[in-house]
Amino acid sequence: MNTTSNNTARVLTYAAGGSLVAGAAGFFAGLATSPPSGGDDKAAYLRSLAADPFQTQLSALLLHYGNLLMGVGLLALPLLVRGRRGAVLTLVGALLGALTLLEMSGALLSDWFHMEIGRNLPVEQAVALSDKVLAHPAQQLAFSPGPLVSLALLLTFAGLARAGVLGWWSLGGIVLGYAGLLFLPYDTPILPALGTLPMLAVMAAAGLRVLGRARIAPVGTGLPAAPEPVAAA
Repeated sequence: MNTTSNNTARVLTYAAGGSLVAGAAGFFAGLATSPPSGGDDKAAYLRSLAADPFQTQLSALLLHYGNLLMGVGLLALPLLVRGRRGAVLTLVGALLGALTLLEMSGALLSDWFHMEIGRNLPVEQAVALSDKVLAHPAQQLAFSPGPLVSLALLLTFAGLARAGVLGWWSLGGIVLGYAGLLFLPYDTPILPALGTLPMLAVMAAAGLRVLGRARIAPVGTGLPAAPEPVAAA
């Protein structure tokens, strides 16, 4: 393989690893800066977005790029696997994870929509309009992957654990982080942000492994060398 191809592969590997780390940081910052919600219903959600347009847009922007970067970075994780063990699980999980996280990044456009209808319509009309838009099946198919995100991440990291790239502790981190995202109260946004840290730490750890693989790549090859297997936790 020529030098140009080798350098391109190395740059792309660095970019993928950096995307996972930066995406995890961006997602945490986006949650932490979310407008506090005064309740669990749609009306309270719309009021929270309308109350502070700057904070709403900052949070949405950070969450958008957090999901986007993590989704792109996941595509590099199958390259960490050497041999057959865990290869199919990692590949299927990474492809599904990339798709669902990219869908989630696109769904953040709705924050601008909800912010403006919350500011310009009576709350009852705003709620009715939001429900009507979000009820379209095609919209749900395109931007509401739901539990498929967590399933994809569990598949990905189960494959990496089976291959010895990361320990089995990574699956516990995904479960704990997703539970924190779902169940901690959003009237204090730093709480769900902190709750997701176990999951985001797993994503960042995977990104660091990709970066490490790029750093030790042998000269003249397009793919980085394999690291020593990690003992399962």
